[in-house]
Amino acid sequence: MTGRLGSSLLWIYFVLMVAFLFLPLAVLVLFAFNSGTTPTLPIQGFTTKWFTDAFSNTDLTSALLRSAAIGVLASVVATALGIMAAIGLNAKRVPGEPVAIGALLLPLVVPYISLAVGMLILLQALHFKNALWEIALGHAVIALPFALLVILPRLRSLDGSLNEAARDLGASDFAAFRLVTFPLLLPALLSSFIICFSTSFDEFAIASFLYPSGQPTYPVFLYGGARSPAILPQLIAIGTLVIAISLLIVGLSELGRRWAERRIEGRTSASVDVSSADTLATT
Repeated sequence: MTGRLGSSLLWIYFVLMVAFLFLPLAVLVLFAFNSGTTPTLPIQGFTTKWFTDAFSNTDLTSALLRSAAIGVLASVVATALGIMAAIGLNAKRVPGEPVAIGALLLPLVVPYISLAVGMLILLQALHFKNALWEIALGHAVIALPFALLVILPRLRSLDGSLNEAARDLGASDFAAFRLVTFPLLLPALLSSFIICFSTSFDEFAIASFLYPSGQPTYPVFLYGGARSPAILPQLIAIGTLVIAISLLIVGLSELGRRWAERRIEGRTSASVDVSSADTLATT
């Protein structure tokens, strides 16, 4: 009886959680095809003109492309820094490792608004004007903990003897990393890039403080445009496309990750079989 009750409560919780997460997305998609200018039920009719109007709005499309470019740059920087930090923390003896990990993960607990104000004061003290690269830098800072939390566990799960074998065969440390470790890290690096990109793409606080005049990012433009009934339907249409593209990217990345892991496992098992055969032949 207790088991059935627990299972029923678990399913109820799951259904409520899925509804809470996905019903707003479904409503957004529904109103993207509403011919009315206000998102109210019942919908007045079916239309796709808001998509055409959205792509004709150069301010909206420029903000969208601006956020995408910043997201790519921030993701590359955060993932690269995550690799270096993971390699350093994966060493056998790291003095002050808990302090280093705490410092690297600090952006997870620091409010973004506080970080944005601090960056604005610092950059103004250094006589820098607001620029898009500053937003990318700030986004790389807040995305770094996510990259580290994805890459470090994967790196620690790898067999260290593989690198040692590569070095015994004459490979340098860099060559061993490039030829052995890096391919094994590719699924984690792909996951890190996607997580960092999503973190940067929808970040508002830092971007709202650091964006140059007339060059808002998509979240900043969205915040301002949501209060304007004239472009609200266009924002809903673009939001629907963003949801669709996000789901497509997540699906493709998951398929790619599984394919890469199967390929890596196949190569690893083949190498083990060859090594075992060589050992038996020598004995």
